[in-house]
Amino acid sequence: MTRRFLCLTLLGLLAGCAAPQNRVTSYHDNLGGQTDMLVDNQLPSPPQPREVIWLNAYRVLKGSQRIYYFEVRYLATAEVGWLEIEPGQSLTLTGDGQPFKFVSASGSANTRDLARKKTFAQETALFEVTKDQLLKLAKASQIKVQVKGTKGLVERDFGPKNNADFRAFVTRYAL
Repeated sequence: MTRRFLCLTLLGLLAGCAAPQNRVTSYHDNLGGQTDMLVDNQLPSPPQPREVIWLNAYRVLKGSQRIYYFEVRYLATAEVGWLEIEPGQSLTLTGDGQPFKFVSASGSANTRDLARKKTFAQETALFEVTKDQLLKLAKASQIKVQVKGTKGLVERDFGPKNNADFRAFVTRYAL
């Protein structure tokens, strides 16, 4: 237990040290168009976490079409294993008491792997989100996150930095 906590703590510190001050980045490619991202949006964890969760936001421009996504990243020691994020409605964000439910086409089925010499289990899942949902969540003073998998449920709350970065992303790319 102590070793697992130490590994997650060190991983969290390394991720925090590597994160840029401005977490919003953009890139353009000729095939996919422009993508704007809120990256490394790690949600605060309890003192001895079993897992670490990131909730990143994306805007993809394809011609005049704008598509928005949430990306859930999950990381735990290999001993704890995967959450196995389910296809379908497996992400719920609650902004000031109002729930917003999000659907993933495939969950994390195609994105699970063992990292760092097979000591960590990691997975990601994409969820489509509407501009209206982004705007409503950005106005919330408190956001709670629930990620459902076949192996459990992870719950986290946005911290002050998460709220500020999320609002900056929405203001810049969804208004």
